[in-house]
Amino acid sequence: MANLNRILIVGRLLADPEARVSVEGVPVTKFKLAVTNFGRQVTGQIEVIAWRRLAEICGQYLKKDRLVLAEGRLQVRSYEDQGGQRKWVTEVAANNVQMLEGSGPVQAAAPGGAELAGEEEVEELPEGDLPF
Repeated sequence: MANLNRILIVGRLLADPEARVSVEGVPVTKFKLAVTNFGRQVTGQIEVIAWRRLAEICGQYLKKDRLVLAEGRLQVRSYEDQGGQRKWVTEVAANNVQMLEGSGPVQAAAPGGAELAGEEEVEELPEGDLPF
């Protein structure tokens, strides 16, 4: 049986992203998106985490209240807080982030994904090769 773990989410940034460098020296950026139920009321706050070049781009361009599309996979992890209590976190590990408002379109993708900015090129098929 095949498994699929993919999420696509659109929301507004609740605050400016937190950009830092991990202990291993890898750039990481975290931010929270407020998601709504068809534009009416806020239904949740989703934490998004980006790594490496995507993290650098998110930290540089994303700002509070901007509308953002984040695509990635859902992950659940745990850690121990300072009091020794186990805490659980559910977050989106982003591999693509696109700013939907602001000073022009900015699209960022993790290495191996889509282009970092601009539009993707789509190869046209000859009419006889259409799959339908």
